Amino acid sequence: MHLALIRSGIAGPLILLAVIVLVAAMPAAETWLVYNRALIDGGEVWRLLTGHLTHTNSEHLLLNTAGLVLLWILHGQHYRLWPFFGMTALLCLVTGVALYLFSPGTEIYLGLSGVLHGLIIWGGLLDIRARWRTGYLLVAGTWIKVGLEQWFGASADTAGMIGAEVAIDAHLWGTAAGMLLGLPALERRAGPANKEVSQPS
Repeated sequence: MHLALIRSGIAGPLILLAVIVLVAAMPAAETWLVYNRALIDGGEVWRLLTGHLTHTNSEHLLLNTAGLVLLWILHGQHYRLWPFFGMTALLCLVTGVALYLFSPGTEIYLGLSGVLHGLIIWGGLLDIRARWRTGYLLVAGTWIKVGLEQWFGASADTAGMIGAEVAIDAHLWGTAAGMLLGLPALERRAGPANKEVSQPS
């Protein structure tokens, strides 16, 4: 892969986009990937990870594609290919497991939105590590959005667009997973070299 493309931070999001488009183009394969609690109970545990790659319809796919593009615009400078994929895979797994353990009412789940919420938090924490105040706004804003969804429910317009109930619990667990997995980045900020640089000259 071209080195400049990797350095731009767009390679990871582009590959992830290609994967979800490919899955959407193969409905027969999608049935083997979707998060389905009954089938997970039956031993098909890979669905905890792969369910995030599936979508209800083309509008749902486009909505998550727009979210992925927005994340690259906001945080592409932080994205390195393998760390991006590692974090995305962990967010898929942790969000899927949390849905299974703590949201028993969620029988079927499709969509990348939970993972996107986690990536927003991760990127915001990386902004904070870089001492950019926008990171605090992104992290706080995401938690406020998720809290409002839990209290008032999701937008009816969004539910109508994707042809399904919005999985607000996936947003909650994705956000929590982003915090859990992203906080170690802040610890790495406080090394001796960084402290020395931050001192006034």
